[in-house]
Amino acid sequence: MNQLGGVKGKRVIVLLCAFIVGGGFLFALLTGGILGISGTLRPAAGPDYTTPLGQANSSRAAIGSSFGVIYASSFPSASAYDATQVIQSALAPAHASSSHGAGASSNSIAGSSNSSLVTGGGGEIEFSSNVTISCPYPQKTAAGVVSLAYSVGGYDAYQSTYKDSAYVVVRVPTSSYQSALGEIEAMGNTTSVTSTSNDVSVQVTDLNATLRSLVTEQGALLRLLNQSTAINTTLAIESQLQGVDQQINEVQTEMLQTKTLVDFATIEATLTESAQSTPLKINLTATPTNGTGPLSVTFNAIVKGGVAPYVVNYNFGDGTSSQGQILIHTYNGAGTYKVVVTVTDQNGTVTMATATIRVSSPTNNYGISDFFGTVASLFVNVVEGIVVVAVVALPLAAVGAIIAIPLKRRGKSQKEVKLG
Repeated sequence: MNQLGGVKGKRVIVLLCAFIVGGGFLFALLTGGILGISGTLRPAAGPDYTTPLGQANSSRAAIGSSFGVIYASSFPSASAYDATQVIQSALAPAHASSSHGAGASSNSIAGSSNSSLVTGGGGEIEFSSNVTISCPYPQKTAAGVVSLAYSVGGYDAYQSTYKDSAYVVVRVPTSSYQSALGEIEAMGNTTSVTSTSNDVSVQVTDLNATLRSLVTEQGALLRLLNQSTAINTTLAIESQLQGVDQQINEVQTEMLQTKTLVDFATIEATLTESAQSTPLKINLTATPTNGTGPLSVTFNAIVKGGVAPYVVNYNFGDGTSSQGQILIHTYNGAGTYKVVVTVTDQNGTVTMATATIRVSSPTNNYGISDFFGTVASLFVNVVEGIVVVAVVALPLAAVGAIIAIPLKRRGKSQKEVKLG
């Protein structure tokens, strides 16, 4: 009864206790970070969390221009509306038009209802748009509209400028109409757009037929005039011939005007002066600006002036960046970091501000209180480890004893039988 498989029971108990105590110390060393291993009870420094506390509203991308603020246009390429195909189309409505409210930037030929304009044949179509734009300098923008028209092969049909407004009418080749309209709308804040397309195929056919009829009548009158011998008859024929000549001139003039309007689309631009905003400014605050790592710093970008909404972007100087107005960023490594924040307003104006953050390494000097605190923490960890190991080891030992003791007794009884 005092032996277990050749090993005395007391020795088994001593070994079991030694195992529990040794396992408790090892558990304490591992979980306490003494060996440089961070366990679940002592997690290492967490990842860098950059938390936006106030996100600025995004604004559409914008770029500056000598004619004002130019926003990225969403119009399709002008090549999609080739002039020859547009003129030859006959499937569009006779008077298709579309009007858009404030801020609209589209026109009738771009809509799905007029997609047949480029697929039909034999059509003669006039395109026109009327756009109202608010901009800082109407006279300068009007000059930009005229310059754009000449750059694509068009011309200036009418222009008038005033102190705080301007009105300009330009005609551009039909093939460049779509792209030119998009560029003009981007010269400021577009408040309204009205675009129309007018199929004049029937009108052109009627004018051609009328012209042929008048030319035939003119030829007949000329033959009668050559054959006339009476003065009264001659005067009557000449009077009628003058009327026919006048009608021919009127028809030819109308045909020339129609051809011009088909070959050159009309764009009317009404330009009004927009209110001047205060300069865009940004003030960056950082709290704290120095400390021992890991160091969490709260940034606040205070933006004034310009035209809202704003887009605020941070570069934290440690290879990371984020967007927002108020952010919390954690620096884990020691060093000096230069933070750069940029803000962009709705007009595309950009300004920036900087801040310097200094992070030092944590010190390793421990005093008497720190020593006793470490010893106390280690003792608690050892106790916890002994309990954990005992909870695991004691049931296993009990199970082993339950299995081993009957086997030992059975073997001993068999041996006694053989000796007997």
